[in-house]
Amino acid sequence: MRRLVLWLRKPLKRVLSDWTDVTVWGLRLRLFPKGNLSEQRVLLMPQYFDRAERLALANELAGGGVFLDIGANIGSYSLWAASLDTDVRVEAFEPDTELCDRLRFNLKTNKLDERVQVNNMALGCAAGTMFLSRGEINRGQNQVVETSAAGAAEVRVETLPGFLRGAGIKQITALKIDVEGHEVAVLQPMFDEVPRSVWPPLIVCEIEKKYRSASDLAVWQLLVDAGYVMEKRVRINALFRLMS
Repeated sequence: MRRLVLWLRKPLKRVLSDWTDVTVWGLRLRLFPKGNLSEQRVLLMPQYFDRAERLALANELAGGGVFLDIGANIGSYSLWAASLDTDVRVEAFEPDTELCDRLRFNLKTNKLDERVQVNNMALGCAAGTMFLSRGEINRGQNQVVETSAAGAAEVRVETLPGFLRGAGIKQITALKIDVEGHEVAVLQPMFDEVPRSVWPPLIVCEIEKKYRSASDLAVWQLLVDAGYVMEKRVRINALFRLMS
């Protein structure tokens, strides 16, 4: 069935409206599937959208806690975590202002806006400003870069340790990160400056199966050196567990 849906997705995309209202996971969502693969997947195949990752997070957050969604895009993970029947605090990080607006709209529609803080910023190795280079075909391929280019918007950058201190977060329950090759710059400061007791027991990280890029290999090595083991490998992500 999943293969059939994937096969049908390409012709279906040609007839999609600019935006569509749909009910997914019990949530009323307004999605803009054109130009954003994440929204296409949630719209056309929600039952298959990172199912293993969502179930792992639901289990980890069953007793409440703090969930960080780094590289939130439209906030699929944030919406999922906030909809769980637990006392979960969600911090979503997304440098694309338009995607933040889409997330805020869906949070307000579902009366979840008090459970999720939408941080319109990027995380990196140093506080300051960088530039957002937008993916021409897929907004999920947006990248934060150091030099400005035509059409690039300036974005605020904060370090993860700096954010945790400012937000008063003493322990992270789970963390998901997908920042298009920028993962080491985001996570390294946490491992260098934040006590191990604060680190998340579960990290969901985008890493391709064959480590095709140097950034994939670098973030895998970073997590292993920090004491994480790969608990599960799924299609485009890996689940890492912090060993005691």
